[in-house]
Amino acid sequence: MPSYRLTINDDWFYLAGDYNIPGLKAALTAAVHNGGGFVDIFSSLSSHISLLITSHSNVKFETIFPDDAPGTIESTTGITSSYIDDDYWLD
Repeated sequence: MPSYRLTINDDWFYLAGDYNIPGLKAALTAAVHNGGGFVDIFSSLSSHISLLITSHSNVKFETIFPDDAPGTIESTTGITSSYIDDDYWLD
């Protein structure tokens, strides 16, 4: 099952394969149409982050297949984590 990588400006987040991507796209689009707003992203372990999305936000979704997924590093839990900057992981 593929997973997804969401990139907002220079920050990227891994999303589980069962994540509601159409719902997230709709929420991001609604935030832009409303002049900006916060959109919540939830990880598989119920951690979350709120992102402020505006018309200046660069958003990209990528499908990541298991063969292309990044390897597990000692400080990560694989592709189910969301990455923020260089120091923070949401599990």
